[in-house]
Amino acid sequence: MAPIQFGIIMIPFQVTDVAGPVDVLSSSSIPYLRGFGNPGIAERGIDIKFHYIGEEMEPVVHGTGFRSLPTTTISTCPKLDYLLIGGPSPDYLKAIPPALASFVRERADEVKIVFTTCTGGIFASVSGLLDGLNAMTNHEAMALARELGPNVKWTAEKNWVVDGKFWTAGGACAGMDMMAHWVMENYDRDIAEAGFAALAYEPRDVNGKQVVLSRHVTK
Repeated sequence: MAPIQFGIIMIPFQVTDVAGPVDVLSSSSIPYLRGFGNPGIAERGIDIKFHYIGEEMEPVVHGTGFRSLPTTTISTCPKLDYLLIGGPSPDYLKAIPPALASFVRERADEVKIVFTTCTGGIFASVSGLLDGLNAMTNHEAMALARELGPNVKWTAEKNWVVDGKFWTAGGACAGMDMMAHWVMENYDRDIAEAGFAALAYEPRDVNGKQVVLSRHVTK
């Protein structure tokens, strides 16, 4: 089976919005499991290639001054299976570059799932992807979400929401939890839990309750 082609939109997001979910995927990947001494299960891990997609190949400067580099552009990006949008600032959301918004709209038709974390949900709504759908954003950004995405059914009752191919999460850690559940739904539980252990991470469910992992079970 060909590797998963996983795209990340390179905008000035809060770094954990993207680094958290990507680390959850990476920690359960074939090379990572091999490197952490799990050869017996590594071949059942995630086979994945990440594409960091910029409008151009210029560095992205995030709110803390952290800089990250695209690996491809909107004009050279290969076909994708999944897309992740992290959360930028309110000012950015009010002036999204048209070329990036157009790229996201086009690729949303192509991919199996569009994941958003934090105000990435507002980015998707401004790009016209969430009208009439149930969606989530950072709980602290609900007023802005309703202003910029008035036709979206915004909810603040869960950590994340799934409506069709759109998986939209609240704040950064909710995005990690959302991605952790995607891994648990699509791969063997020992693969997922090996990745969590490497991160010293314990995911919560959609209601914010801790997931019971195998290492919690008393034998």
